[in-house]
Amino acid sequence: MLGSNLSITPQERALFLAENLEGFWLSRLRKKDPVARIGYALWVSDVENLKREIRQGSAAFWNNKGFGYWEFMARSTVVNLAVGLERGGFRGSFVEMRQMIKKVGLEVAKQHIKYVQHDYQAGNIGQIRGLLSLKQMADYHHDAFKKFNIPPSFYGGTWLDSVPNDAEFQLYGNLYCHDCDNANNYQRPTQ
Repeated sequence: MLGSNLSITPQERALFLAENLEGFWLSRLRKKDPVARIGYALWVSDVENLKREIRQGSAAFWNNKGFGYWEFMARSTVVNLAVGLERGGFRGSFVEMRQMIKKVGLEVAKQHIKYVQHDYQAGNIGQIRGLLSLKQMADYHHDAFKKFNIPPSFYGGTWLDSVPNDAEFQLYGNLYCHDCDNANNYQRPTQ
């Protein structure tokens, strides 16, 4: 069952400000924030911790998928980010690429915080305050990616340029967020 309060806590802000993406996404994961499944898998420092969270969590929350699935989702995210950064003009060594991917990760977390706050402030988006829709998640990833010249199609939820995003959400949104909110009454927050 979804956590009752998905608001951003002072502890989560502190973890974000300390650039502790693993801790930030673990906190969101334990609240059952759907996007945290990939966020945590992406930034976990020891895969045994991810395995433990999956084992101890609800099978329904993890969409009845195991460690291999979520590890694959995280690895494909890293590849998408690296290729997207290169497509956007970034040239650097392996170490520099890892550093840049972390910068993108921090911007994604920043945008996640912003969009969750907006969802609470608007009060009438979707069905559950703080639970984001596929559209909200795509928008904030696009906002984050724009700062690094990463084309929006490198977000895994909207990778088909010739297909409208809503159609993509219908086609494969359940692969990464089977339990997202709907986008009823959603208006993108101002920049």
